[in-house]
Amino acid sequence: MSNTVQSRRRTNGAEAGSAFIELGLFFPVLLLLLLGAIDFARVYYASVTLINAAEVGAQYGSKSVSSSSDTSGMATAATNDASDLTAVTATASQSCTCSGTSKACIGTCTVTKRIWVTVNTSYTFSPLFPYPGIPSSIAMTRTATMRAK
Repeated sequence: MSNTVQSRRRTNGAEAGSAFIELGLFFPVLLLLLLGAIDFARVYYASVTLINAAEVGAQYGSKSVSSSSDTSGMATAATNDASDLTAVTATASQSCTCSGTSKACIGTCTVTKRIWVTVNTSYTFSPLFPYPGIPSSIAMTRTATMRAK
C-alpha cells in the first residue's frame, strides 16, 4: 500500500472515539439551553394568561354600571379564565372620575361621571430547574382597567 492510504487509516482510527467525547462535553450545555427555553416559554405563557384573565375580569365589570360594582364577579371571571394555571388570585375594584377632569368623584360631579373597573391578577411562577442567580419563585402581577358603559 501507499503511504497516503496507510496514514488515512491511522488518522481515522485515532479519531473514532472523539465524537462521543465531544458529545459528552456538549450534552450538559445543550440540556441547560433546552431547559432554559422550556422555562422561558412557560413564564411567557403564564404572563399572557394573566393579562388575558385580568382583561376578562375587567370586561365583565365594564358591561354595565350595575356590573361594575360586582367586584367578586369580576375576580371570579378572571380566575375562571386562568384555570389552567394553579393558584391564580384576582382582586377587583371600582373607581370614579368626573369627565374632563382627573378628579375623583367626591360628592357630585358637575359634568358626566365615569366609572372605571380595575382587575389585578397575580401568580407565583416556579421554574422547572433551579438556575444559578435566578430566584426559586417569581411573583407575577398583571392589571387591566376599563371604563364601565
